[in-house]
Amino acid sequence: MLLTIDAGNTRTKWAVFNQAGEIVNNGACDNSALSNADFSALIFERVAISNVAGEQHANILTMKLAPYTATSYWIKSTSQAAGVINHYAPATTLGSDRWAALIAAWHFKQAPCVVVNAGTAVTIDALSVTLVNNKNQANFIGGLILPGLNLMQQSLGLATAQLPKLNLVQDLTENQTTNIFAKNTTDAIHSGALHAILGAITLMAHELKLQCKQEPFIVIGGGNAPVINQLLTKESSTLQLTPQTIIAENLVLQGLYLLDKFMQSDTQ
Repeated sequence: MLLTIDAGNTRTKWAVFNQAGEIVNNGACDNSALSNADFSALIFERVAISNVAGEQHANILTMKLAPYTATSYWIKSTSQAAGVINHYAPATTLGSDRWAALIAAWHFKQAPCVVVNAGTAVTIDALSVTLVNNKNQANFIGGLILPGLNLMQQSLGLATAQLPKLNLVQDLTENQTTNIFAKNTTDAIHSGALHAILGAITLMAHELKLQCKQEPFIVIGGGNAPVINQLLTKESSTLQLTPQTIIAENLVLQGLYLLDKFMQSDTQ
């Protein structure tokens, strides 16, 4: 059994995978509550961790896992793994969460993909495909990093005198307009942030289509995936576009499972 841990900027998610690649137990908490998270019911022999939350958070994770005899390792990006070549420069500077998400997206579709992680930050990454020895080879050719939906809205309140400082305790995607012709300031901020993210995704998909000569899949993970997908579907219909969009739950955790599987096979 494998325990995968995705320590993001705001929340930490985890899942236990069996040998068939099925999630048999999972959970999540805010990073500030990790010390109180209960792992006692989890059964696992190995732990694969992606951490982009910093050294202090890594220390808390280390202490949480100390009572267990499982082998733990921290995933780092490499020049290639699990059928994907990493063209970042240098390859090791790519965030481990982005690397895991790219691996998962490739194994989901085996085709050109725009891979979106929509959390505190939004990453929009491109996977192209080349034919090598009659076999498709994935290439991570680069990507974008934007402030996430909530962070974009918060920054306007903090950096401007007259725009409202939005209360983000409630989910901002609930009961809010996505109309580009917003009629009040709160809706204008929300819709502006959302359309900025949507525009970046759409442009990336367009450029990848030109390079690969086929419509790419758009694979979206993260907490704001549903609202981004909803608007993408709506706008695509209006503009008569045909994106192949997929919401992928536990995208990073799935990628960690696949990376562990690759590493295990590579050592045998």
